[in-house]
Amino acid sequence: MPENKLPEEFKSTDEIQDFWNTHSSADYWDEMEDVDLQLSPALQAKLEAKKLYRLLSLSSEQIATIESKAKIAKTNSKQLISIWVLEHV
Repeated sequence: MPENKLPEEFKSTDEIQDFWNTHSSADYWDEMEDVDLQLSPALQAKLEAKKLYRLLSLSSEQIATIESKAKIAKTNSKQLISIWVLEHV
């Protein structure tokens, strides 16, 4: 358990950084609030594509090629990969 409670406010970003550089968030888990995070559609699509790339174990060169071809096809990489899979299954 932490010796002190989680500070209500920090005076600066440096103070925030200093605090978290010397404390574990695990010690303050019960004091933290859940937040709803809404990602922009563009960022959400980018994260989904990265998950797909990891799942498929693609190299950075393969990813660059796919993204380039998707741009030419005026689609996104996830849709392009889906099209390719469906064409060959």
